[in-house]
Amino acid sequence: MKIHKKSAKKISYGGKRAHKEVRYIVIHYTGNRGDTAKDNATFFAKGNTREAGAHYFVDKKGEVYKSINMNRIAYSVGGSKYADQVKKGGAKYYSVCKNSNSVSIELCDCIEDVSWTQLVRLRQLVLVIQKTCKYATNIIRHWDVNGKPCPGSMIGTDNKKWKRVHDFLTGKYTFKAQVVTKAAIRSSAKVTATNKTGTAEIGEQFQIVGMKGIWGEIKGKDSKGRTRYITMTKVKEVK
Repeated sequence: MKIHKKSAKKISYGGKRAHKEVRYIVIHYTGNRGDTAKDNATFFAKGNTREAGAHYFVDKKGEVYKSINMNRIAYSVGGSKYADQVKKGGAKYYSVCKNSNSVSIELCDCIEDVSWTQLVRLRQLVLVIQKTCKYATNIIRHWDVNGKPCPGSMIGTDNKKWKRVHDFLTGKYTFKAQVVTKAAIRSSAKVTATNKTGTAEIGEQFQIVGMKGIWGEIKGKDSKGRTRYITMTKVKEVK
């Protein structure tokens, strides 16, 4: 996955921290329509005038921009509780998840929902973050930190959109996938670059019952009784 970089102005972030201090990955949204990761990264690199920022931006087309290094503390989840949202179940992680122990990701142009490409890229980005920050095992919303209604379409204690995103990011989401680009299928107990066993043609559909990295586990074994995987970047979800 390609990650572009535009470094934010220093007003956007604070001091350094060790990667091992990071415990949370916080999902936000920009609250805008039609904006891109590049747009936002450029703004924070050149135009930002307040203490606010995020480590990464991900847009609907799947472009990813790094704005702040993960060893820096971004000004992203501070502030007081939103009292009206506390009553609705928000701010459960208030004073527990902080700027100092979290990495923040902003989703662009997702007023209603994330796109499939955006969701897959988000999954890839989370894996990149967790490879560097091995204790960042908690994936939560800004709403969970202080009750801010962010991401706007994914707040609430019984929110189907957030559950879908969270389950996908943690490898627990089950769904039907259709091949949109000719895709490799690999069969193994462990996904490697050397165990390619076949390809899937455009239009083929599979039930995905779990994930290993960016590979989706296909329901049912191959002829030798092995688990089958298909790359998630070449399929889309179908209802």
